[in-house]
Amino acid sequence: MSALAKFRRALMYLLPVFSIAVLVLSAYLLLASIGYMERGLVGTSLLAALIGFALLSTSLYIMRLAVYVYAAEKGS
Repeated sequence: MSALAKFRRALMYLLPVFSIAVLVLSAYLLLASIGYMERGLVGTSLLAALIGFALLSTSLYIMRLAVYVYAAEKGS
């Protein structure tokens, strides 16, 4: 098995795990944003919400990349 095939196989397992970890972090920040808003920390709340949505987008992009890697592995 070539080095590229080994790398793709490892990537096939690492990408979904990394995506779920980023998804959990984004959910935490979005919930923290609500908590900050309750305490009147509007700027901190908006910043946490912005980071949370950015991480949510990143998580979905990583999951899409994992699907592409999986499809490429199955196609070859």
